[in-house]
Amino acid sequence: MIYLPVDSLDVRHNFALEYYLMTEKRPSEPVLLLWSTTPTVMLGKYQTAENELNRPFIEANHIAAVRRLSGGGTIYNDQGGCQFTLITPTQDTTIDFTSGLSLVSQALNRIGIKTQNDSRNDLVVDGRKVSGSAQYMTDGFRLHHGSLLFNSNLNWMAHVLKVDPVKLKAKHISSVHQRTVNLIEQQPNWTAAEFKQQLEHALIEITNAKTDYLTSAEESRLRVIAAEHFSEAAVWHSDHRDFDHVHKRYLKGIGVIAVAFSLDHHQRFSAIKISGDFFSNINLQRFEQALIGKTYQPQAVTPVIEHQLRQTPIKGLQPEQLTELLF
Repeated sequence: MIYLPVDSLDVRHNFALEYYLMTEKRPSEPVLLLWSTTPTVMLGKYQTAENELNRPFIEANHIAAVRRLSGGGTIYNDQGGCQFTLITPTQDTTIDFTSGLSLVSQALNRIGIKTQNDSRNDLVVDGRKVSGSAQYMTDGFRLHHGSLLFNSNLNWMAHVLKVDPVKLKAKHISSVHQRTVNLIEQQPNWTAAEFKQQLEHALIEITNAKTDYLTSAEESRLRVIAAEHFSEAAVWHSDHRDFDHVHKRYLKGIGVIAVAFSLDHHQRFSAIKISGDFFSNINLQRFEQALIGKTYQPQAVTPVIEHQLRQTPIKGLQPEQLTELLF
């Protein structure tokens, strides 16, 4: 394994680094990154900003906002916490958090912080979330990145995130505060910087990683990638069409899925948008286009859904669940 130190606190630089490693540098062995950001919200690939983010609060407090290339839900992080990234060469396109979360949990336990995996993609302490993860694939590589809350501003987190009431109801909680906790409760004498340093040492020791560094030319390339793929405009750009129907549900182990659609006078799909905090590498625009013109009947829609999900699955989702949601 290779460990690349990351000094930048700019989330766009750091997401660009991930993308550069996977698409251009293409290492022959796994790469580990550990990094922090200024106050930042990170929107999932398949989410709609207006449904997830408190834009006035974000702009008033100069909080960075960026859209990830991975699915999952929106997270908040700052210099009171850190992010980990694991990039692994593989031909397996399955989304699987097991090995990455096992490594991070092992490292946390080694430095005296006890965490457990939950049923999906989080690390928890006594049922309260301290880490959320997401993944995406490029040709030949899997990326697993996640957050770790050590002494993050949970009040800001509660203000910037518009948590879906469907999700809160399904989880039997009333707020973000009720669901999250900082790891400083287990190591109250550490600063966030000390926590990150301790975690770095533990991860390097466990993986026997050798340290490498980027060249100045590579750093210049990251600035270009950041502008191309992680601009702020990409966060706030949204589909402003009005839809006649919106069906939304939280599915355990999958996440929130929303389907907004309109029908023409022949009861055929004239417009459709699928969104949510699920995990997939699916091209939703292609999926949506495949449904346009189809009659709003299960027998017309089911074969399309089955074909699209067979090509690129949504983690945990069965075709009949999406068909049921539509109808």
